[in-house]
Amino acid sequence: MRYDPKQKPDPEVWNSLDEQERITLVHKYHRLRRIRMPNAEVHATIHVIVENQIAMGDEFPALGVSERLMAEGLTRHEAVHAIGSVLAEHMFNLLKKGGSEGVSNEAYINKLKKLTAESWRLQFGADAPDV
Repeated sequence: MRYDPKQKPDPEVWNSLDEQERITLVHKYHRLRRIRMPNAEVHATIHVIVENQIAMGDEFPALGVSERLMAEGLTRHEAVHAIGSVLAEHMFNLLKKGGSEGVSNEAYINKLKKLTAESWRLQFGADAPDV
């Protein structure tokens, strides 16, 4: 299997892969396109988590959020990055604050549902990944 963030992976095939295989595929995609980032492993891991959430279909809001973000003008790769930015912030807060109030999965889901293409572009501006 090859990974291309412009195309939604087949959930059955994606889910059949080992987590490390998924991370390797995402890392390889970025490396072959010479897309540089501060930490390629963390970047690939966040991609994989977002793709895993999208592959859950209706069980988790990531699929609907990604479709809405694309309808708002983001590419699929940008939508993965936008969702990933919310995920990274959530993970940071979990590490910083533990399971305290406001750092629940419900809080993460609420932030995902509020995410828009415009809010992501405003947050990252010129620093939005060029994908």
